[in-house]
Amino acid sequence: MFARLFKRSAASDVPQQLYGSVVAQSRQPEFFTDYGFKDTVTGRYDVVALHLFLFSRRMVREDTPVAQSLNQEVFDTFTDEMDRALRELGVGDTSVPKRKKRMVHSFYAIVEEFAAPLDAKDMRALAKVMEARFAEPVEDGDHTNGHVFKSKELSSYVIATADVLDKVSSDTILKGELAWAFPNDYI
Repeated sequence: MFARLFKRSAASDVPQQLYGSVVAQSRQPEFFTDYGFKDTVTGRYDVVALHLFLFSRRMVREDTPVAQSLNQEVFDTFTDEMDRALRELGVGDTSVPKRKKRMVHSFYAIVEEFAAPLDAKDMRALAKVMEARFAEPVEDGDHTNGHVFKSKELSSYVIATADVLDKVSSDTILKGELAWAFPNDYI
């Protein structure tokens, strides 16, 4: 009797599974070795935020209450993980809400900046906004240490990934499963 009270339903695991898929895709080494994201806290956040944007875009296109709810639950998992990560990095309790707020604003800026060029499949415009958002400025004489940001290749990957995600059935997503493009196919 008590086991039933404390047993989580399979449906409650779906947002965690979907967020886990977003994070697993974001950890593909090609983003750091080939596309030019720096393997830093900021670089890793940027790659996760990019993939969360792609997931969220797919869910918004579904336009059903279930999809919207699931989208919100995955986003809530993302913000909870940001909170946990900031605390693990030693950010003080009073600073966590401010930093978390900046990170959420950064995510919404990605949504705002990337949505139109992605929907239009305008690779050039998408590359331009990704370059502005993710590439670190290089000063004259500054060495990039091999971190040349490849915005054209990344825009190809992002457009392909959006297409792959659009083809994932609602039933598959409700099982906690996603499909992604292979990042090494666009380098």
